Amino acid sequence: MPWNYKNLILTSLLAVSFSACSIKQNSNLNIQNTKKEFVKVETKKFDAEDFYIMYALEMESQGAYNEARDVYFKLFDNTNKYEYFVNFLTLSTQMQDFALIEESIEKYNIKNIKEEEIINRLNSFSKLKLGKVDEALQIALPLVKSYPSAINYELLGTIYLTKEDYRNAYNSFSKVYEYEEQENTFQTILNLQFFQLNEKEEAIDRLEDYLRQNDYPFVLSVHLLNFYDQLKSSDRINNFLKELYYEYRSKNESDYLEKLKPLFWQFMKKSELIDFLERNKERDDFLLAAYRDTNQVGKAKALVKELYEKTGKIDYLAQEAMILFETSKNQEDVLDSVIEKFETVLQSSTNHIYQNYYAYLLIDFDLDIKKGLELVNKALEQDPYNIAYLDTLAWGEYKVKNCQTAFDIMKQIVDEIGLEDDEIKLHWEKIKECK
Repeated sequence: MPWNYKNLILTSLLAVSFSACSIKQNSNLNIQNTKKEFVKVETKKFDAEDFYIMYALEMESQGAYNEARDVYFKLFDNTNKYEYFVNFLTLSTQMQDFALIEESIEKYNIKNIKEEEIINRLNSFSKLKLGKVDEALQIALPLVKSYPSAINYELLGTIYLTKEDYRNAYNSFSKVYEYEEQENTFQTILNLQFFQLNEKEEAIDRLEDYLRQNDYPFVLSVHLLNFYDQLKSSDRINNFLKELYYEYRSKNESDYLEKLKPLFWQFMKKSELIDFLERNKERDDFLLAAYRDTNQVGKAKALVKELYEKTGKIDYLAQEAMILFETSKNQEDVLDSVIEKFETVLQSSTNHIYQNYYAYLLIDFDLDIKKGLELVNKALEQDPYNIAYLDTLAWGEYKVKNCQTAFDIMKQIVDEIGLEDDEIKLHWEKIKECK
């Protein structure tokens, strides 16, 4: 797990920070450290400068970065203005041409010019991407000393992370967070502390305090749950889930409450989950799924009927029909009621699950095989590789004595999933005997 988190941190930092953030900063040549005395670079007059500037900008706007880069270098070569050299390097970074960046900086760089921060940052980053980690570090250390900023410390932290120097990486990203309190930086710090520095409880304490002071942002709340899960601390998970639930409910955060429900399902025992939902009068799909998953048939029947009467949503009527059929000791006794419900459902719904379910009933009970085949073919139009739907189709073709068609479909199913399913096995044996 620690290596996974390391790779996650590296990927996000390398891909996002320097392909986006640093490039945006590179196009803005206003250096923050205005008190520094810079060397003045002698420039040359170039009559076509304005024309080439417009041309380069037009190429950039059209995404023709290679052409734009060439034009910026021509501007630099003809004017000796290093802002054009920076634009050339920036586009090279965007194009991931790191060898060219290294070569160009080595050839044209001048120390102590006003563009040196950006040039050194891109130089360090390019060497890092070329695998020259120690050289990248030698450039990044004086860079943050001369130009302390979030992006420069982020580069330094990424270099330390690549070197697996986790303590210095942690310190560098902590400096980033001092400059810009970004959530992703905070997550990086916590991951380093928890996974690489083995300061698990310190990371948890820090995150718990942050959440309670900042209204429980959802992503970071999930982060804490994952920390608890790493420690196999089910009590802390359950208590925190309940804490989140009451927090979000008190503030009418309905979106967060919906996102929270799968986490209850993932981490909490079903019996405890049902008890919690019942005590909080949560009468919804989530409780219905919990009832069905734990085979509490009576409660599932009552709840799905209540939900249909309350909302009039046709999906609840379909679920009511399925629960009624699947839980009846004598299914033929409830068949008329189930069929009536599906007839109502399919008047307004084209849900392929309901189409296939009803089709199978019509075929299996020899009620209306032709209509069943029509319905399952409609379901297959929406989900053509669904094994259950193909089985229904094969069974329908068997019932109307299209033996070869039924055999071909069923063989395809058996070749794919085998004969472990009892119903598939029964259909296969019957269809093989079809003449």
